Amino acid sequence: MMSLLEAINGRRSIRKYKKDAVSNKLIEQMLEAARMAPSGSNSQPWRFIIVKDEKVRKEICQLCDGQRFIEEAPVNIVCFADINRFSPEAMKNKWNELVEWGIAPTLSGELAKQEKWDQMAMTQYRRDKALRMAISNTFIAIEHMLLTATALGLGTCWVGAGDNPKFNRLFELPDNLVSVAVITVGYPAGLIPPPRPRISMKELLLKPLPVDND
Repeated sequence: MMSLLEAINGRRSIRKYKKDAVSNKLIEQMLEAARMAPSGSNSQPWRFIIVKDEKVRKEICQLCDGQRFIEEAPVNIVCFADINRFSPEAMKNKWNELVEWGIAPTLSGELAKQEKWDQMAMTQYRRDKALRMAISNTFIAIEHMLLTATALGLGTCWVGAGDNPKFNRLFELPDNLVSVAVITVGYPAGLIPPPRPRISMKELLLKPLPVDND
């Protein structure tokens, strides 16, 4: 398997796929990478549905502006964020978790105090705030999947599907689950797209790198 840096440099948005099936063994490796992603307060809000059925892929395609490569890809991964993972109920036992798993001694500042966690659990629940946190954490898990797919020789494309209740109706899901993206997965067909332009290191940094003190 290629290295992490090779996967980062080699990943492309693939929009043309072979008809070859993708095994569940490979999909499970992608999901395991997502499962190990970091998240705020270890919330792990990401949830996924794996779609291989052609009819359902066509429905997903229509929900994503009719982009044909979505239904042509042998696998769609529909990604959701669970906003309930940031509800007061979910936060109540966070301090106990931190203590149980030996994380509490590594914390600093206000977050090293149980009172802070109790305060966060008592904060009035706001859907917009929970939504923002759940989606941003789910993005991390998605990127883990894309890089793992590249390392496994698979092609993927990240298609936005932001907070569309039609996905909930399609899969009969409650509204605490918010659609985030559809990931197409398959073996690339034809030419691999060349790398697209990236901003320079100078543009990337808001201030110059500090001087090494070696």
